[in-house]
Amino acid sequence: MPIVRKRRAPAADDVSEDEAPTQRRRISPESDDDDIAEDFEDATQGGAGQLNQMAKKLVRLALACEYSRQPIRRADISTKVLGTQGRQFKNVFTEAQMQLRAVFGMEMTELPMKEKVTLAQRRAAQKAERTSTTTNSWVLTTTLPDKYRQPTIIPPAKVPTHSQEAAYTGLYTFMITAILLNGGTIQEAKLDRYLKRTNTDQTTPAGQTDKVLARLCKENYLIRVKDNSSGEEVIEYAVGPRGKVEVGEEGAAGLVRKVYGENAPEDLEQRLERSLGLAQSRERAQAAVVANGAAAGRGRGRPRRQETQEEEQQQQEQQGEDSSDEE
Repeated sequence: MPIVRKRRAPAADDVSEDEAPTQRRRISPESDDDDIAEDFEDATQGGAGQLNQMAKKLVRLALACEYSRQPIRRADISTKVLGTQGRQFKNVFTEAQMQLRAVFGMEMTELPMKEKVTLAQRRAAQKAERTSTTTNSWVLTTTLPDKYRQPTIIPPAKVPTHSQEAAYTGLYTFMITAILLNGGTIQEAKLDRYLKRTNTDQTTPAGQTDKVLARLCKENYLIRVKDNSSGEEVIEYAVGPRGKVEVGEEGAAGLVRKVYGENAPEDLEQRLERSLGLAQSRERAQAAVVANGAAAGRGRGRPRRQETQEEEQQQQEQQGEDSSDEE
């Protein structure tokens, strides 16, 4: 008979060595899940921290621009705040708005487009293939209720001095009011007559009149326009984008009410309504609030190339306007 050999039973050590890989395979997915969760938590915290830092940088940029009365441009935000994180504009802008409102009682309001005053400007706007409907520029405006908008609560800036800053603010408010009451534009000769009545045709508490007018145009409170369409050079002034935001029709009406005081005629409000169109200005203000809330959302789904082209076009338009002002 053939010899039947019995196989030796496996040792306990062998069994444990065979089972060990199976146990390791069972434990490995759980440890991987924990590592992934920790990595995700670290990335989330890091992203939130980076977003907060960029929002703080945008707040500092906005305050610095407002101090020098310069607009907060989208191109400056991209280069000085976002860097390579251009797609985070909406989130950074929203977070910065929240910090400005909570800490400083201000918010970024988008500037309106410059009006096409002369016939040549209107024709050029009609011939343009693609005209931008937004400026991608903002200024800081207060969010305090009307009862808190008092000089004792919001005094003029200390630089250069309280008195000079108050005089400068009162001067451009007066000029903007005169222009708005005149229909939106005013000829230089007529504006000079108004200045003579207030004894500011040569010099003002803020400096020489011609230098003050140049500064107002540079800071976009006023727009100086030369028109040669009639054969003679006519110089007119219109209200600039910053003047519309900071003063506007409501500010002009407030100045008129303050001047009349208790001696105001009974039909003053009706006359202001006809001259300034206060109802339309309120509608535009409400539309601006809605547009300002959605301003940060523009461009998130657009191609980056299109955004760059729009920024370059706006920079070229700004350079052209600056050169025309210098002429």
